[in-house]
Amino acid sequence: MTMMMYDMGRQYHTERAMSVAEQRRADEELGRMAARVSGLWRRATHPFRLMAGQRPGYVSPAMPGDTIGG
Repeated sequence: MTMMMYDMGRQYHTERAMSVAEQRRADEELGRMAARVSGLWRRATHPFRLMAGQRPGYVSPAMPGDTIGG
């Protein structure tokens, strides 16, 4: 197997330790990606959740801001 130039660069970036700022940025990017995927999932499942909410025995998941007994 031949090693290409971009493979050597990728190997360097994989083996090198990230600085605190680089790690923070990577974490922020992962968080934004997770938020986008979550939004897409919620939009994709919205019709089902509307129909399921009409069935007896369906328990809607708690949303942020919901209070117990209030």
